[in-house]
Amino acid sequence: MTPEVHRSAISRRTFLRTGLALAGSALLRNGFGAVVNAPALLDNELGGLRVLPAGGVFCGGVLATEGHEIVHALLHPWLPLAEGWAFVDAHLKAANRPAQALCGMELRTPEQLTVEAFRAFNAPYIEQLRKRALTIGNYSAVCRTNVVPASEPPKEAMLHAFSYSVPSTTKVRTFCISGTADIDARGKAVAEGDVSPAGMRARASHCLDQVGERLAQLDLEWPQVTHIDLCIGRDPGDLMRELILPSLKGAASRGVRIHHARPPLIGTEVELECRGVLREVILHTA
Repeated sequence: MTPEVHRSAISRRTFLRTGLALAGSALLRNGFGAVVNAPALLDNELGGLRVLPAGGVFCGGVLATEGHEIVHALLHPWLPLAEGWAFVDAHLKAANRPAQALCGMELRTPEQLTVEAFRAFNAPYIEQLRKRALTIGNYSAVCRTNVVPASEPPKEAMLHAFSYSVPSTTKVRTFCISGTADIDARGKAVAEGDVSPAGMRARASHCLDQVGERLAQLDLEWPQVTHIDLCIGRDPGDLMRELILPSLKGAASRGVRIHHARPPLIGTEVELECRGVLREVILHTA
């Protein structure tokens, strides 16, 4: 049985098993007290991961299973995406890890795109996931953050960082949450066209709500987060003091990394990602 077929069989079993379990009574609380229906998680057994499904390009989040932990790796300097895939493959091979151990990709791209152009950009990316059996059915098994630097953007798509699983005896739950932009359920920018303080607050609130919900869907809470990355192209100003830090609850004490960058779609301004890891490494690429 090929890894892809094996994973498809796993996903069907997991949907049935988890779906039945959730049908009885499982309602989870998100980071802001609201009650949400938890989706079925998918098993990536080869990678030692559980996956919160979201779509074909990225998943909502990943959680290491018992006997594994997630490591976060920053590239210095960044690599063009095509070279980045090869670098990740070589790194995993050297670590004696399968391709399915990859669970997070963080990209930096040249400019914001229309929806149609973004679909075109994503098509070859999805093929790279499929090539490595990193999809479960039609769902990506890998988190992704993709933002456009607001100053000194690259000339082509670059790999900034990635996450992967390794064997571990830790009892600490390690995880990644995909970057979440200020885009509503209709696919429209939140507070579209509004970059006033009120508009930026609405955008940031949406991202905080969505990340909090994803944490809850993985049965996690903000105090378990070790790294928070805020991507914003404008001065966060009072947003940090009045909204963002209070919303992070126990995670605020570990600070927030701010990237002067915007989400990939035209009209968006804010993207938020987080993870809970024991190890972060810097990999020199030159």
